[in-house]
Amino acid sequence: MKILKPMKMTIKTPIEELRGLKTKTQIFLKRDDKNGLLISGNKARKMEYLIADAINKKCDTIITCGPIQSNHCRTAAVFAKHFGFECHLFLRGKPSKNFTGNLLIDKLFDAKITYITASQYQVRDEIMAEYAQKLRKIHYKPYVIPEGGSNEIGALGYLDCMKEIAEFIKKQKIGAVYCAVGSGGTYAGLLLGKKILNLKIDLNGIIICDTIEYFKEKIVNIYETAIDKFRMRIRVNENDIKLIDGYIGKGYGVPYAQELKTIGRIAKLGVILEPVYTGKAFYGMLNHLKKKRYKKVIFIHTGGIFSIFAFNKEIAKVIC
Repeated sequence: MKILKPMKMTIKTPIEELRGLKTKTQIFLKRDDKNGLLISGNKARKMEYLIADAINKKCDTIITCGPIQSNHCRTAAVFAKHFGFECHLFLRGKPSKNFTGNLLIDKLFDAKITYITASQYQVRDEIMAEYAQKLRKIHYKPYVIPEGGSNEIGALGYLDCMKEIAEFIKKQKIGAVYCAVGSGGTYAGLLLGKKILNLKIDLNGIIICDTIEYFKEKIVNIYETAIDKFRMRIRVNENDIKLIDGYIGKGYGVPYAQELKTIGRIAKLGVILEPVYTGKAFYGMLNHLKKKRYKKVIFIHTGGIFSIFAFNKEIAKVIC
């Protein structure tokens, strides 16, 4: 089976050195926060492939899910509007009259929102499958996208990302690539790219929710499905997965002081991180680097700038 051709909406992102940070390791950023405006961030790379698959299957409606400030759901709403799909979102959280951040964009782009509880979110795949079946009965052609766009199709976007940084890795003798891990698809795609391109680097994922065991199982499922579906001539095993714990805090989307101070520190260098993914991951990387002897690393900046507006009070308490 041939790999899908993505519906390109993003631009190729630069690799920039982060200057002014006093560390022994030279840190470069892969600026996927610069791949667009309303579609900025890692979810757009995944969505380019998922939308292509939806178009190939002649679907007319996108169904997906995420937390109330989901970058993925915002990206889905924007892509859906651009390509003429209806967009139905299942958001974990309570309805609010105070629309801000990603939720505001969801509403502006006319996404149809259903709010669900944390317990309902545990069976989100079943809920979306049942909803899709109801839509089919009234002659819609729905396309269901999992949380974060993280499946074998969405992961192709980060296989592309690894291709983009491969030459830089070789020339600069990069020791490791770091990324946040929140649904597994970004890491799985990067790992596929690492194997296909035979790159001799560590791929370190910093989990921002759940457990290492949970993500190992999820990542294995994504890359095994991709290898089988797209007939990739590579071997990947669980030992290739390097995940780092200890930076979740009290839970998904709950910022903590050390993370927020890191966000403020990096903002003074001209780069915005956010409290859900990149803030925790960057703080985790800085601590991990104290134990390692990498001379040069790349941090995949996965975007998410709109969510900072939903955390303005928490950020202001610590850094303003």
